[in-house]
Amino acid sequence: MQRHYGVLILLSVIAVSTTVYSSVMDFYSYGLPLTMEVTDAHTGILEPLPGIPFPAGLHAGESLDLAAQPLATRIAIVQRVSPTAPDSAPGRTYPFRAGHGATHRTVMVTSVDLSQAAGALTTAWLSVSLTLFTGIIALLALWRGRDRAAVGLAVFALGGLLSFAIENIPAYGIAGLLQSLTIGALFLLMGYGGFYIMAESLAGPALGARTRRWRTGFALLLAVGAAVVSAPIVYIATGWTEGLEPVYNQIVTAVFLLPFAMLAMSYRYAEPRVQQRLRWMLWAMGIWLAGIGAVSLELGGAWGWVIPSLLQTLGTAGLLYVVLRHRVVDITLVLNRTLVYAFTASLVLGLFALFESLIERAALGHSASLVLELAVPLILGVSLSTVHRRVDATVDRLIFRRQYREEMALRRFARECAYITRTETLLDLTIAEIVRHVEAPWVALYENDERGYARVRHHGDRTLPEQVSADDLALVKLCAQDSEVDLHREPSGLGNDGYVFPLRVRSHLQGVLVVGSRPGEHYATEERELLAHVAHEVGTALFALRAQAIERERDDAQAHAKASDDLLQAARKQVEAIQAREAALLEALRTLGAASKA
Repeated sequence: MQRHYGVLILLSVIAVSTTVYSSVMDFYSYGLPLTMEVTDAHTGILEPLPGIPFPAGLHAGESLDLAAQPLATRIAIVQRVSPTAPDSAPGRTYPFRAGHGATHRTVMVTSVDLSQAAGALTTAWLSVSLTLFTGIIALLALWRGRDRAAVGLAVFALGGLLSFAIENIPAYGIAGLLQSLTIGALFLLMGYGGFYIMAESLAGPALGARTRRWRTGFALLLAVGAAVVSAPIVYIATGWTEGLEPVYNQIVTAVFLLPFAMLAMSYRYAEPRVQQRLRWMLWAMGIWLAGIGAVSLELGGAWGWVIPSLLQTLGTAGLLYVVLRHRVVDITLVLNRTLVYAFTASLVLGLFALFESLIERAALGHSASLVLELAVPLILGVSLSTVHRRVDATVDRLIFRRQYREEMALRRFARECAYITRTETLLDLTIAEIVRHVEAPWVALYENDERGYARVRHHGDRTLPEQVSADDLALVKLCAQDSEVDLHREPSGLGNDGYVFPLRVRSHLQGVLVVGSRPGEHYATEERELLAHVAHEVGTALFALRAQAIERERDDAQAHAKASDDLLQAARKQVEAIQAREAALLEALRTLGAASKA
């Protein structure tokens, strides 16, 4: 995928700035000190906010004619009850018309700081986590994404970040509110489109000829969702509040249900490895969709704030997990174990310094003895050392579990392959073990011969040449003592995907191991070093078996030559005996001839 770095830098600046702004503004929220339940096209029931004093002059449970409210009050109501509307300006006063007919009264209500409401702080921290996760996803997809699904993921994340930022910008007056609602709706719809692009790319061949129907259905749902998002504008202009009822937010949820159904359908036709990725993806999306749907359930009290934010945050964290761990989109990023362990070590050291400082200030003081001052860091160090080991073990088990099992199995095979006695068995087991533990989609072995390098083993559906020239650039680099060659970067007759590792003994390259990349992944440095180690050990074992075969052939030739020499000696002796008998007979004949003449 061609990269335009100017555009990437601009989009990255937007992603970072909106993430920082939204994370800060999540702790500052202003609005009406009440909420309301919209019951029909004109009526709203006033309800209190837990932890916020109810405005004087109004009563909890009192109904209001929402269509009869002044324009400024309609704006404030929209900012309070619409989940997509921006925040209100602080300290603004709005006239509320309560009562009906001749008994109506006007009550002035001032927007207040809503951060004191029950559950507001928890919701703010959850919103910050949601924003940070979304920002990380956006940057990953922008800079490390390599396929269409990653593009859709980037659009989805950027649309979410921009809509978060719009919601956190206080709106002033009708012009500010309409501008914020319009721009926010555009970014929201942009995120919906990116989400669909990602889902359609992941579903892939399972859609077949039905792709157009899925797209048409999504376009229709998107149009209905756009109408729902514009409902606040309709209320401000006409006083008709039907579109503000929370039940209509289910339509927005339905826009996401279609891509979810698309992935669920493709799960049946996917390969087992892809099914695992889709399963994680469906779980993450399901939790995230539950968070969106929870907005329309009108949960009371502090839970009405916390539960939707919690579900959306967990769903976004799950999406980030499946992107990093299960590579549902093609992200060229590998988690380096050394870096992760260095980070955990730094974290533990930071905790050590923090605890020591707290204990010193709170308990030791200036009058503590030298023994106590030395004992406290020692006890902390021993405790945190245990914590560090447990953290490393947990990280290895959760993040690098597959790599750990892969490393143990392949190192064991590399150690044991020297005891295999047949060349054919060694070649077969090498292919089988790498496919099994590395989960490579295709693997091949080439051996050096008089024409170059001939393919002796192959596994997978990737088409590879039967013969490769000895002057192939990738193989020339291996001959120059390179430990590996990335086929993504080097032109080669072996293709443009995967890695090549040498089967080298000293300076002699007797063959190569070609390993294809896992779908959507690049092998980590530790994995490539492990494969290079396995290739070296297999090359050594193969060289030993070839040498033993040559030695056996030499011994057989020598034995054959010795047997031939013995036969030759026996034949020579037999010839000499025959010649001696012939000479004796000739001598006897001569003697008889002489005797007859006499």
